[in-house]
Amino acid sequence: MWHKGFISQSSKFRLGGIFIILLAYAPGVFKESFWSDDYPALMDTSGSANHMFKDARPTAAALLSISFSPLNDPSSAWILRSFALLALLLIFLFVSKRISESKYGNLGIFSIAIALCLPSFQMYIHWNVTWFCLWASLAGLYAFQFWSSQLISKKVFAVFLLTLALTTYPPAALFFLSVITVVNTLNQSKIAKYFSDVIQGLMLLTISGLISVISTFSLMRIVDVSPNTRVALLGLTDIPEKIVWLISRPVVVGLRPFLIDSPTPMVAMVTALPVLLIIVIGIKRQTVNLGEKFLYRFFGIAFPLVLTLIPIILTSDNQIEFRVLPGFSWGIAVLASYFLLVIISDWLNRFKINEKLKVSALLITLSILAVISIASINMHYSDFFGGPYRMKNTFLNAEISSCLSSGTLRSVTVLPPEKPFPVLPRLGVFSMSTDLASSWVPKPNVELLLKQRNIAVPATYLNTRPLDIRASATECVIDLEEFRKLLME
Repeated sequence: MWHKGFISQSSKFRLGGIFIILLAYAPGVFKESFWSDDYPALMDTSGSANHMFKDARPTAAALLSISFSPLNDPSSAWILRSFALLALLLIFLFVSKRISESKYGNLGIFSIAIALCLPSFQMYIHWNVTWFCLWASLAGLYAFQFWSSQLISKKVFAVFLLTLALTTYPPAALFFLSVITVVNTLNQSKIAKYFSDVIQGLMLLTISGLISVISTFSLMRIVDVSPNTRVALLGLTDIPEKIVWLISRPVVVGLRPFLIDSPTPMVAMVTALPVLLIIVIGIKRQTVNLGEKFLYRFFGIAFPLVLTLIPIILTSDNQIEFRVLPGFSWGIAVLASYFLLVIISDWLNRFKINEKLKVSALLITLSILAVISIASINMHYSDFFGGPYRMKNTFLNAEISSCLSSGTLRSVTVLPPEKPFPVLPRLGVFSMSTDLASSWVPKPNVELLLKQRNIAVPATYLNTRPLDIRASATECVIDLEEFRKLLME
């Protein structure tokens, strides 16, 4: 918003937030990389789309089919990642514009931006097959906005939007529940407003959820397709194990939002407690200002964040991945960052020092947090996407060249390593040293490299390593044991 030729403070912070997000993600967006499911999605698009459909995600299946069919190779996949980055920027603008022009409003806008530099969002942006997940989050935000209208037509459209989002990726679709907590907390709303918004959100979710489930499984029945086991609902006997898993995995990971390491219980507690303590102090300060009871407000703030975990609470699958925690981790990160900055700001105001020094001290703090957020995303990209992609393809191309130099190439057989690939001390997929550890990657990866050389020969991946390697060799053998040894060096 322009006023007397100058841009407002809040607009400056929004521009700064956009700048932070671009610096964090753009380098990886415009570099060539492919990872894991990207390969079968490119080389067998219909098969990958069918797999997503069996995961009860028909909209995601359609989007994957539409977006990957025109792709020729990884060099053009930056377009998909660009769409994901655009969605993240739109989410940032959507949420930040709902923060009031209060005393700490600009600190809230900044906190929203750096909290979008989390591993969850990185998986959505730098992994090509998940480019549409952030659009599901954005659709969920607009669905909740339209649902708040008194017009029936807008409520119907809201249900339609959230149904599309839920059939794209449920964990991303429920991001709007986390936004309820963040917006109300940063605007210092009364707790009654939290519960009013949550009730409306649950009404919208219930209607849209029922429609998405009924329509998806009806469609599966029509085309005679059975769902994958991962979408099975939680059984009564699994509830105790699920509760322990939720506390020890998603909740703890959410309280360490920027970290991807796999900690010991002691390290997890030591690193999670400061975040929890900052949030508790921040909520306590708000309760004093608003004249509310602490436990009442704490529950009101925490409840919507917990609701974002509904997809992993209801399903039997207990696999921890950052991409299933966007709403919970982001909400924790925003609250911790915001309350920390508010505490620092109030602490500086107590000192009788020059106003410029106070502003400088706060700007230095903001700059440090921004640099850490930007650097962490770029380092994760290099360690997980860019570096392994180049190293792996250098090895595979060298093996193919070696086969070509020895004679006519008629087929390629890829052998698994003798021992498992090394596992890094990280959580979820970040623990993988290479995506070749996934059995569905080597074959389409080699097929893609052959295609790029205009070599039309079949490639085969053996899930079980034969006792006599020579007996399995038709023309060309690529032994991943050699690659495993390279990773061990």
